[in-house]
Amino acid sequence: MDDRKGIAVNCRVCHRWKKPLGRSAPLGMANGLCDFECGGYDAEPLPGSLWPGELKSEFGFPCSDYGTVEVPDA
Repeated sequence: MDDRKGIAVNCRVCHRWKKPLGRSAPLGMANGLCDFECGGYDAEPLPGSLWPGELKSEFGFPCSDYGTVEVPDA
C-alpha cells in the first residue's frame, strides 16, 4: 500500500508556509508560519495535517490528503 508524505504549502496571501491543520508549531517557528489568522490560510492550496516530510502512516490519526504527495512502496 502506498503512503503519503506531508509537503510545504505556501500561502498566496502572506507567502509563508501554512501550518498543518490542528497542529501546534514550535515557538521558534510559530511567528514565521501562516495560520488561521491569515485570510489565505483557508484558501487554495489547502493545508494538510502533516508537517513536511511526516508520513501519514506514522501520524496515528486520520487525516486528509491535502498538502501531501504519494510515496510509493520501496
